[in-house]
Amino acid sequence: MSNKKENDFNTDLTRLLVCPISGGKLYYDKNENFLVSKVAKLKFPIRDGVPILLATESKPIFSD
Repeated sequence: MSNKKENDFNTDLTRLLVCPISGGKLYYDKNENFLVSKVAKLKFPIRDGVPILLATESKPIFSD
């Protein structure tokens, strides 16, 4: 088993990735280790440095 930290995500990838729901830009939240789609109001997990861009894995984000 690897000792890599969970947040070993290459943030340069965010400019190449889009939200699979809205097609909009994704933003990296390093505090929670998620990619966030502000347009779709969803967050996608990153596991072992790999973004999981599946609608079934996404979680809603709530804003006031």
